[in-house]
Amino acid sequence: MKNSIKIAALMTSSALLTFNVVAEQTTFQAGVTVQNAFTLQKDSDLDFGTIRAKADTTSGETATLVLSANPATSATTASTNAALAEIAILVPGTPASFSVSGVSPFATLNITNPTETAIAPDSAPAGTAGFVLASPTYYVLTGANPNSAATTTIQVDANGEATFNVGGTLTTDATTPALDYIDGTYSGTFTLQLDY
Repeated sequence: MKNSIKIAALMTSSALLTFNVVAEQTTFQAGVTVQNAFTLQKDSDLDFGTIRAKADTTSGETATLVLSANPATSATTASTNAALAEIAILVPGTPASFSVSGVSPFATLNITNPTETAIAPDSAPAGTAGFVLASPTYYVLTGANPNSAATTTIQVDANGEATFNVGGTLTTDATTPALDYIDGTYSGTFTLQLDY
């Protein structure tokens, strides 16, 4: 009798400890959206204003007009020999302006300078003097560091945005052109690149 009570007790104890594990499974996906692209927009072109210009047609002397990216800084002119090459400002110009958006907050963008390129007369006889645009400068208007000069990078703000200006140096023709400058418009196309 004692043995049957022990067996019954063991069976009851086993029954209490034995249970089936119920598990369910499901699948899910992991995803991410990559947005390396952002928006770089030109708001206005670089305008050196209206000038009087004289090219050296004999010995390669040059004159320069430096237009700062900082809108509070006045343009300056210089010449290696003012009797042979000269620039005089009649109407002041304005720097180019750009805006950036869609960038990750506080990211830093690298600047690739525009390549030095000729600014040629839009309509003139062959051999007419032209200009060269070089030495671009940058000034951040809004962004992580507003109202500051930039050299190789621009940092955007918490919204991933910035606005900035581009200035540069306009130099008279050093190739001893056949003809001096004539009245009219002169232009050239340049490419500015920003990247992460």
